[in-house]
Amino acid sequence: MGEGKAVFRTLAVAPAAALNPECITCTPPQHDPETVFFTDGWKVVLHPSQCGLGNVLLATRRHVPRMADLTPTEWQDFQAVISALEPALERAFGAALINMAYGRNWAYREAEPDPPFRDGQPNPHVHWHITPRYAQPVHFGGMIFDDPTFGEPFEWHKVAVPAEVRRAIIERLRAELGVVLE
Repeated sequence: MGEGKAVFRTLAVAPAAALNPECITCTPPQHDPETVFFTDGWKVVLHPSQCGLGNVLLATRRHVPRMADLTPTEWQDFQAVISALEPALERAFGAALINMAYGRNWAYREAEPDPPFRDGQPNPHVHWHITPRYAQPVHFGGMIFDDPTFGEPFEWHKVAVPAEVRRAIIERLRAELGVVLE
């Protein structure tokens, strides 16, 4: 990323989203309407489940199967993203703390692997689950987001959030981060 402050970018989404069927995580930012921002090496995408308000996925932009395969530049970029994203999530929604989880488990499961198997083999893609945690319920977009296991390991569950609330979450994060529209 070079010297100075990191620049976080976003693009206008193409008229028709075109998610990559081989690896949804490999979808370019301009084809994924859930992209919050991206850098040269990483992209941040709103998590499908908002069981924790502001849940995002931080994924490499190129298909990288494990952290050990990251380039030195990708590691520097990762640090810059985390250094900005963690406090932005705290400011944007009042999170008390941020959990980060790296796992490749779903790429290896037999039923509905994510991403799908390639040539009959697991096809993992490096990504992190970034989860804001809340000591008290949070009101946002006409919804109440609760964190019943605050202070304990996070328990994932599906929480459907209307498109307009998802868009508001993305816009709030972009504003906190000073994301530049290209």
